[in-house]
Amino acid sequence: MTDSAYPARQSQLRQGQLRQGQLRQGLLRQGLLSRRGFLGAAGAAGVAAAGGLAGCSSALKQTPTSPSSGGSGPGGIIKIGFVSPQTGQLSVFTQSNGYVLGQVRSALAKGLTIGGKKYSVEIIAQDSQSSSARAATVASQLVQQSGVDFLIATATPETVIPVSAQAEASGVPCVVTICPWEQWYYKSSGAANTFKYSYMYFLGTQEETNLFTKVWAKASTNHVVGGLWPADVDGAGFEKYMKAKLGGMGWKVVPSGGYTDGTSDFASIISKFKAANVEILHAAPIPPDFITFWRQAHQNGFVPKIATISKALLFPSAAAALGPLVNNVMSPLWWTPQFPYQSSLDGTTASAFAANYKTKTGNDWTQPMGFNYAVFEIAVAALKASGNPKDKAAVASAIGKLKGQAITGAYDFTSGPVPHVSQIPELLAQWRVQSGGPQLVVIDNSELPAVPVASKMQLL
Repeated sequence: MTDSAYPARQSQLRQGQLRQGQLRQGLLRQGLLSRRGFLGAAGAAGVAAAGGLAGCSSALKQTPTSPSSGGSGPGGIIKIGFVSPQTGQLSVFTQSNGYVLGQVRSALAKGLTIGGKKYSVEIIAQDSQSSSARAATVASQLVQQSGVDFLIATATPETVIPVSAQAEASGVPCVVTICPWEQWYYKSSGAANTFKYSYMYFLGTQEETNLFTKVWAKASTNHVVGGLWPADVDGAGFEKYMKAKLGGMGWKVVPSGGYTDGTSDFASIISKFKAANVEILHAAPIPPDFITFWRQAHQNGFVPKIATISKALLFPSAAAALGPLVNNVMSPLWWTPQFPYQSSLDGTTASAFAANYKTKTGNDWTQPMGFNYAVFEIAVAALKASGNPKDKAAVASAIGKLKGQAITGAYDFTSGPVPHVSQIPELLAQWRVQSGGPQLVVIDNSELPAVPVASKMQLL
């Protein structure tokens, strides 16, 4: 590095460190980083800064990229950063990512023409490793090193919230999904976050609570609900809204008490539910924890009349691991090949999208694959609507005005329920053990009549 270039490089590094510091403080305020995680992230930022000074004689190391085919046109390259938990305890949410990204890249292979200019599109995928600190780090790298024009994040608050915080700190348009919007929109204090660049496309915890309780009320039970709610953002959200809703109905709520992910012994919680005569169970654990809990519950004679499981039983692999024990256990259903919608990128129907996945991978479709694809549809719509994909403020503003339809159905960022959110409807289903393996069967379509009910609710 020349002497004349050194001050400029120092200034860039100081600005990068400042943005990292602002992001970590924001995460601390939202309760997404523990003090230990904050120090670890700060240390990583320091190492990165030191490495930048030591190696400044060469270009900054770039993150791995996977460009679409078709060379860049006069407009250049649009870079989209995509952050998801590819590894770690939340990786089940992204097991179809390889297929999804392949389909998106194929659809965008010829590039985009925006404002009279032709652009090629490059998608840079990064792994949050199911860690909030890691999500923040890779999002920062995508912005500062890769120079992305757009950020997308998916799959649970642990990945979505840190990436969105980085987008706000850096002024990069961002769309996130597969995280209840309340957990993203509100701080731990209850106050609303202020967003300029970030938008959420997904369901709400209050919406799920209302749907679940409406269906539960149709069955004959003692109205005692046990809540298996872990000590994480999802667990806290469900406990808050479930207590409020059920308390207003005059029902009794028996919380499990926050437990840590990876718990191997649920005996004390099971005893608590049995002693309270719990006949309805709601749970929001990660898949391995529910599998452990449900097996131990049966071993210890705790089988409620109704079990409705958010998060853990969205996936065929988790259901299959329980074998016959999963029969008639309820799960929310946000996306299914039965959806009468198609891709705005290439016209692929929801049915064909799922069937192609099965053909190419041998695996059954998963709910997240629809939304992990749809956020790219929304991103492309916003980039086109902006008139200039390199004008980040214009792209962010365009997202807020979007109304359209994706492979998951309609989206509308103009009507709420709060600013920067497009809330989706969902179905309620039960797992039914069949000869080919467990299958989700729709039992309530009151929020989405376009998908027919296949069966009445069955008690456990």
